[in-house]
Amino acid sequence: MSERPVLSLTVLGWSLAIPVLVLFTLGLASIHATDRSIDSAAFSAARPPAAAAGWLERAVQAVGVNTTKQAFYLASGVAIMLLMMRLDFRRIGFYTFPVYWLVVLSLVALVVDHWVDLPLIPVRRNARRWIELGIFALQPSEFVKVALILALARYLRFRKSYRRLPGLIPPFLLTLLPMVLILKQPDLGTLLMLLPVLFSMIFIAGARLWHLAAIVVLGGATLPLFYAYGMQEYQKQRVEVLLKQNVADERWHMGPGYQLRQSKIALGTGGVWGQGYGGGSFVQRGLLPEEHNDFIFAIIGNQWGLAGCALIILAYVVIVVCGLEVALVTNDPFGRLLAVGVVVMIVSQALLNISMTIGLAPITGMTLPFVSYGGSSLWANFAALGLLLSVAQRRPMLIARPPFEHSD
Repeated sequence: MSERPVLSLTVLGWSLAIPVLVLFTLGLASIHATDRSIDSAAFSAARPPAAAAGWLERAVQAVGVNTTKQAFYLASGVAIMLLMMRLDFRRIGFYTFPVYWLVVLSLVALVVDHWVDLPLIPVRRNARRWIELGIFALQPSEFVKVALILALARYLRFRKSYRRLPGLIPPFLLTLLPMVLILKQPDLGTLLMLLPVLFSMIFIAGARLWHLAAIVVLGGATLPLFYAYGMQEYQKQRVEVLLKQNVADERWHMGPGYQLRQSKIALGTGGVWGQGYGGGSFVQRGLLPEEHNDFIFAIIGNQWGLAGCALIILAYVVIVVCGLEVALVTNDPFGRLLAVGVVVMIVSQALLNISMTIGLAPITGMTLPFVSYGGSSLWANFAALGLLLSVAQRRPMLIARPPFEHSD
């Protein structure tokens, strides 16, 4: 079978690439607008020889440290995407479980650091989520998303055992293992979005709907126990913030509820067209914590109003529609499952981030895909997008019945 040139995008490929371009352009512009000062400590770690330090430091200071680093993350993320797109997704399938276990081992190292002080693992805000590699820090939980999609797609591609309840045990174990490890970091945001990926993939693979419904009901019944014994105090407080966002208590809103209150005010004051690029007190005075990261959607709404927010949402809608189209036109079962997993991964992150920004979900630290500041998140999302493009560029037609059709 002859393949299309892998770096020459098809119509579906461009339909996926263009909305991502819109997303990271708006994200980079918003990060630049909020980038007010150079972090000299962060810059000194990467400082070049003295001869070059002067002009480079001035250039970084003029652009902004966060903007400069985000531009590097974007460029390297695009390179990762192109590499994944160039590789045949069917060949990548042979390495899915080694990749999965490598990522799981990195999560184990983060958990072990609670008792044994391991090198390269810092403690930030009482959480162990990163592995320091020079001037950059990798967050293994971000890469778990991609590794899990690959592992589930590989496991489910030809099996029928998940049509029975005992057959659902292996895919659930593949998902629950990293979830338990991530819970110890802790990282509630990543924890919440792994389950939609699992349920969507096993549903597309042919699991019975009533089996999944029963599992959801049982899982819902354990939520009070999870809240009481599985969540830390600050996480419980974030749930309380969601429930108390409308109470008339100024001290509460200036304390635990401050971040959500400021987010909603930033969105509201943006109106239809916004305060303009770099305009408004929220950007100029830094009135919103995590403005370039978790709450960047509120900053976009403040600068470009409802129009900017609608453009962001439209971009994700296009990604979902085109991603599902890739899954529908792909007869390869591994490729179809990959496409569905990547689409659900991206849309789950986006929905959770936007929901917490407007007060419909607890604040969990979930980034907005392709928009928020951060290296690991961008790299993981670009790697996932590269997998989706690899499937879109190569749609093998199997001489067999369509995948996941069951007569029982």
